[in-house]
Amino acid sequence: MSSCFQIAAEMKSALLEDRIADLSMVFLRNGAYPPDLAWDPAPGHFEDGRLGQLCDYWQTKANGAPAAFWKAIDPTELRFILGYVMLLDVLDGGADFRYRLYGSLIAERFGRDVTGKTVRDFGDAEYIVNFFLATYQAVTEARRPLLSTHYPRPESQTASWSRLILPLVDETGAISRLLVGQIPGEWRPRAPGTNPPAF
Repeated sequence: MSSCFQIAAEMKSALLEDRIADLSMVFLRNGAYPPDLAWDPAPGHFEDGRLGQLCDYWQTKANGAPAAFWKAIDPTELRFILGYVMLLDVLDGGADFRYRLYGSLIAERFGRDVTGKTVRDFGDAEYIVNFFLATYQAVTEARRPLLSTHYPRPESQTASWSRLILPLVDETGAISRLLVGQIPGEWRPRAPGTNPPAF
């Protein structure tokens, strides 16, 4: 296992074992604030009501089960969060994840559309790619919703990104996809002549 993938595995373990201080150190070493994290988020955790509504929608489709059936998700019922939804395919049991759908408004804020790419091919700062991979792997393994808000480095144009990650099962009962709502925070104008990362 390469050092990059080992870091993701360590971050996943920290998430599953609620060792948030260990995960936070990765962000601090990279000049970013530690993320806010909540398993099974309650209504009071959502700063943006659209993520709370998405969580309610998923819970309704799950009908008391640990995860909703992926075919029960109807895109026409997600108009309230249109443009801020991602759908990821779980590859090789969670070794990687492919962006089947990458919301148009997320792509607009991020500066590129990564539909069809995998998380490992995301092409951003290594620490944040590892964080994305770790959160998706943790949700796949735990079969629980996870709400995360991370705060990009000061040179980023986006002050924060809030993501609600929801597991979806297939006919075999395996977690085969993830439904993700992602909402950007405050916009920070970019200084002339600079092109900083979005994350």
